[in-house]
Amino acid sequence: MAKEATVSTLGIGAPPGEEAAVADDDATAPGINLVNLLNLFGYLLSLATSYLGAIAGWFDGITQAELFSKYQTLVTPNLTYIGYAWGAIFAFEGLFAVAQLLPRFRSLSLVQKGVGPFFCLACTAQASWAVFFGFQFAIAAFVASSFLLIALLVVIKKQGTVVNEEIQRAATLLQLGEREEEAARAVDATAKPPGPAYWLLRFPFALHGGWIVALSPCLLSVVFVEQGMDATHELWAAVLALPLAFGCCMGLLLREDPGSPSYVVPAVVAYACAGHDEASINMMKNLSGFCAVCLVAVMISRVVALFLRDQWVKCHTPKNVEVDEDEEMDHDYVKA
Repeated sequence: MAKEATVSTLGIGAPPGEEAAVADDDATAPGINLVNLLNLFGYLLSLATSYLGAIAGWFDGITQAELFSKYQTLVTPNLTYIGYAWGAIFAFEGLFAVAQLLPRFRSLSLVQKGVGPFFCLACTAQASWAVFFGFQFAIAAFVASSFLLIALLVVIKKQGTVVNEEIQRAATLLQLGEREEEAARAVDATAKPPGPAYWLLRFPFALHGGWIVALSPCLLSVVFVEQGMDATHELWAAVLALPLAFGCCMGLLLREDPGSPSYVVPAVVAYACAGHDEASINMMKNLSGFCAVCLVAVMISRVVALFLRDQWVKCHTPKNVEVDEDEEMDHDYVKA
């Protein structure tokens, strides 16, 4: 029923009567406000600045690909991997910038409270990083990337809080005997994966945040190279950063909190580790490759474990008893 409610709320494949209800909701939806405009402005600023710096080479006459080649580090991902990652990030964030203007999404708490002004701040930090990195101000670029990561993590955290609030609201509506349609709309407001709303409203920030987590050790090492520091500093930064990122990803995969596990950030970090540049020394290539393989193995095993857990619960639940997601999580003896 939850899946049908999500589809009908998005207006995709809904019966004629429900399509009319969705159309009425769109007609009465609040107008575009300052948060929506800031999101659009921030994205356009980030896109334009990043294109001018990374591809056109407007800043100091050198492209980002040439800069990464110039400041080669032990943890620099392959330039092809870097290009694909940025392309996917700007594509999905562009979809968000457009979707959050639509009547169906623009007033959702995920946008107004979960994103708020922080996406615009993240885009401003992204634009600043593009300018500083283009002019080869390595320290300023690293500081800007740090602010970018903080802003993205704030968005992810705030959206997680909103999701939990909406789930509790839906449960309260059902307990109070409200109409199932009202509760279904509250559940849809969480933009649960793999629905379309998830890819439009939540996935872009996890993708961008995961990439900055993976790229931060490289940007720190660029500072060491640009400042002419001893190679030992770069080596220690690389050796410490990779296991730290690996540990954080394992935590995201093995959490038992609502909404867990989270696969996007670990998948992006594994992607970056797998794309370790050929210029790296063998030790770093082996370490990053080991991290990538381990993360992929844990993600696959986690998906299989959760699937088997859900099937076990269904097999041991009487057919005439409905079990919602919160009740399924109470089966501690079959924790995945």
